[in-house]
Amino acid sequence: MVSNYRGPKGGTLTSVSLPLPVALAHARLVMDTVRSSEVETPASASLAYDVQDQLSDLIDSPSAGWKVGATSPVSQEKLGVKTPICGPVFQRTIFDSGDSVDLSAFHHQPGLESEFAFTIGLTVRPGGPAMSALMAREMVSSVHVAIELVCSRFEENFEVDPALLVADGALHAGLVLGPGSKPETVPDLVSHQLRTLVNGDEVAVGTGVEVLGDPYESLAWLCNHLNKRGLILPSGSVVTTGAATGLHATGAGQEVMTDGGALGSVTLNLVG
Repeated sequence: MVSNYRGPKGGTLTSVSLPLPVALAHARLVMDTVRSSEVETPASASLAYDVQDQLSDLIDSPSAGWKVGATSPVSQEKLGVKTPICGPVFQRTIFDSGDSVDLSAFHHQPGLESEFAFTIGLTVRPGGPAMSALMAREMVSSVHVAIELVCSRFEENFEVDPALLVADGALHAGLVLGPGSKPETVPDLVSHQLRTLVNGDEVAVGTGVEVLGDPYESLAWLCNHLNKRGLILPSGSVVTTGAATGLHATGAGQEVMTDGGALGSVTLNLVG
């Protein structure tokens, strides 16, 4: 099927009079972009996540989980941050493997990332102890390979203050999950390989070590981050952990694939 969960692309939103979360919600609704010069930049990471929470309340789609980004030195340098960042994943941004997705449904030509993702098997509530990678592994019910599509709702795309990128949902634009496998299928994700293929050609290879040294460390970071924000991570949530093979450009006519060997594979057809 061809997904068109957003409408036709419009122009640039003049948002001088709009609060940042409202401007970002409106941009999603009408497929406009927001000029960063016309909104107030959050003065801290904490305030940026406050805006993200307000934006989530304005989006008419159930929450499906979280994405973690900036999980390597290269990606942190590109975004101008020193720690990982995270953003919500909504049901309307999740596609099925094999779907055809119209690139005109995005505010910019999205970037492509091959990732490890988890489905969470229990509810994690705030107030608990600090989470370690070992503890995080015990709460995972299934492991997936995934494709994440990333772009921002700003006219300048990535080239804005990182606080704005966090407020905008940490660049999340789409997610495709592969089949679920039990964690014991691949006990060591650190050395497990993901391959990114475009039209059958391998364009990049990476392992879990590219994701904070271990994808379970990425999950632990998210749990500790949500704990500080007083947010619940419900059972059944999906968490995608960050790029294992880097960031790749996309184009119409591509079939993109993340191949995870014993963990299976996931594909997406890009049209438009």
